[in-house]
Amino acid sequence: MSSSLIEQVQRLLERTYDLEAGRVDVGAFLIGDDGYRRLYGDGRPVRNVSAGAVKRRLDSGAATAGSEGGDGSRVLVRETDRGLRACIYFPDRMIEALERHPPQRGLGDRNVDPFATLVEELDHLLCLADRAARRLPVSMLELEIQANVSKYLVLARFLAGRSGRLSPRSRTWLRYHLFEKARFVERDPAVRRRYRDARRFAVRFLDGAAVLDPRRFLGLLRRFHQDTIDGKLRLIQTLHA
Repeated sequence: MSSSLIEQVQRLLERTYDLEAGRVDVGAFLIGDDGYRRLYGDGRPVRNVSAGAVKRRLDSGAATAGSEGGDGSRVLVRETDRGLRACIYFPDRMIEALERHPPQRGLGDRNVDPFATLVEELDHLLCLADRAARRLPVSMLELEIQANVSKYLVLARFLAGRSGRLSPRSRTWLRYHLFEKARFVERDPAVRRRYRDARRFAVRFLDGAAVLDPRRFLGLLRRFHQDTIDGKLRLIQTLHA
């Protein structure tokens, strides 16, 4: 897959959240099946890296931030003699699906899941980069809430196309695929609970913000992205007060 789709998504996320453009060269962080085998062999990626490690270095932080869809995509962390290194792993079959059905040419049942996964993992990396630059802690729940919001915004933009507006039918279709259909395959009940909570909070935020005019909505999105997990939850509560 050419880098154009990844670049489009990165630019869209950076503009939406007013992030420093090009702070992260996302292409340098991507690996497929062969890259995964060369890096990890029969080993396993490091798990449960602390928020403190994420705070100290960008490349030390998202080992447990994966895709809820179960295709294996995730931000991985590996211990080396020089410290911890991060990369985004996208399975070859996921990339092949996006090459066969490019989201730029239309979003449908055949590419909505792999595209949502691509956005999710890119958002994790950009969020980690932002927190590292601002020396702020980050939690797994915060990463997942933020990624759910970002997935909806990016996929809605692609689905709307040149018109810039989603029809009620398209909105219902998108919300079903992102938030309603069953996709939790993790065996760990704590991870499943985190995914469910992240979806619930993201939907509440999007529903509460949907009534705002575009300028206020954009400002709220940027405030939401900059807030810590506690700030995000308070903001969601305020929107529904």
